[in-house]
Amino acid sequence: MRNIWQIDICRLQRIFCVPIPDFSQYLIISKRDAALCLYYVGIFFAFYTSLAPYCLWKFYMYEQYIAFFPVLLAFLMSLSLSLPLFNRKDYLLPFIAYCLCSVVMNVLGGKNLNGHIGSLFIGIIFLSLFMFDRKELERLGDALSASMGMILIPSMITFLLFLNGIHLPHFHIVGIGNYSYENYIFFLLDDRFAMDIYPRFHSIFLEPSHMAMACIALLLTQVGRWKRWYNLAMFGAIILSFSLAGYLFLVTILFCASWMLHKGILKKLLIMIAGVSVIVWLSLSYEGGDNLANRLIIERLAVGDDGKIEGDNRVTEGFEREYESFTKSDKFLFGEGVVKFERYNVSGNAGYRVFLYKFGLLSLIFLALFYLTFASMSTQKRSVAVMFLVSIMSFIPHGIPLKFYFFIPLYILTFRDLTPYIHQQQKP
Repeated sequence: MRNIWQIDICRLQRIFCVPIPDFSQYLIISKRDAALCLYYVGIFFAFYTSLAPYCLWKFYMYEQYIAFFPVLLAFLMSLSLSLPLFNRKDYLLPFIAYCLCSVVMNVLGGKNLNGHIGSLFIGIIFLSLFMFDRKELERLGDALSASMGMILIPSMITFLLFLNGIHLPHFHIVGIGNYSYENYIFFLLDDRFAMDIYPRFHSIFLEPSHMAMACIALLLTQVGRWKRWYNLAMFGAIILSFSLAGYLFLVTILFCASWMLHKGILKKLLIMIAGVSVIVWLSLSYEGGDNLANRLIIERLAVGDDGKIEGDNRVTEGFEREYESFTKSDKFLFGEGVVKFERYNVSGNAGYRVFLYKFGLLSLIFLALFYLTFASMSTQKRSVAVMFLVSIMSFIPHGIPLKFYFFIPLYILTFRDLTPYIHQQQKP
């Protein structure tokens, strides 16, 4: 069976009754490339819609339905290839574990019929990842990272122009969660930050922490290749975001990358401690502490009288009281459900407490089982260890372990073979 498509120029001439130059050699399309392109369309749509750039807000609740169709077409086209794209044989156990986790979360969360149908479509996208060729996974990570770089570079340039007082055209919009923004086309300015001396950068996405965490996850798929232009762009975006979580994760992955590449980390740890100490001292002393670094980062790390970190604003005091009562009740195992969470307006923003309140401890157990199942299919022990570390660290403040923008890069990391880069480091 032929694995290419070629457009017939003669047939086109008969149809349109006009002579057409023979560009046949330029109109040959590999079926594999066409299937791969369709799959990328589906995965890119799922990834970016979950990250909620303003241009995709209208599709936010329907991402799984729209992404499903190009993924399905790619799978069907792959069946006719001599070297299929979806060729893995170890997909069954991870898929069963995912289905169990999804069903438990849906039932305990109290989702309606539409929620169950949506989860079915999401499950097919997860299944495609479990079946996708392992060598192609790395290329998928490269493509996602490059696309993020292409978004961030013009966004950062225009944002810096804005900070320097250059007038840019803009208009007011209201986004998901009824937050309002000034839309500068290449970046959004959150009204909550508009009066700050330095408004936090989050490109075209909802929040700085969302953008920063997506960049962190993508950078983990690029260990050994961080000097590429799009990776440098992601580093720059994390720094401009002034996201406390982004900064903490950035330090974490710097050490994780060294460990994954079998580099010594003691010397880097000492340099990092010395550097952070100098930055903290300068932040506290420069202009009496009235500077960006101190106000946006250092002060948020301070511990208040109640023993909490000042920057820990993931939940309100009202939800904390509700959560303490919940943990002492017999509903801790099964959760209170999404409906009660929304009905009582307990205003929990994000994090592990909100996850447990909605879905219960049982859901967390099945979630851990799912992660353990697909991780057991990998032979890359250090990649798996870093995946677990970053997943757990992220779950504590965010509690969204199955969001596409975070899960897809971490899944790619799980099977990332760094042997070529380790050998490259060891060359004299």
